[in-house]
Amino acid sequence: MRKKLKKNEKKKTKILKSIDKLKNKITAKEKKLSSLNIKIAGLEKKVAEKKAKKLAKKNAEQSPASINN
Repeated sequence: MRKKLKKNEKKKTKILKSIDKLKNKITAKEKKLSSLNIKIAGLEKKVAEKKAKKLAKKNAEQSPASINN
């Protein structure tokens, strides 16, 4: 009986250790994803700013031409 109990406890600890390892892997991957999301958001912001500048420049060029005509 005691041997079975010890065996079961060992299995239990092994399983718990493996679960902890997997949890650590998951948190590490989540951290990487969050940093990537931050980088992507920064790039999207830059692209949006460039598009806004282009549109503003285009509108500025068109308005004087329409005034002259």
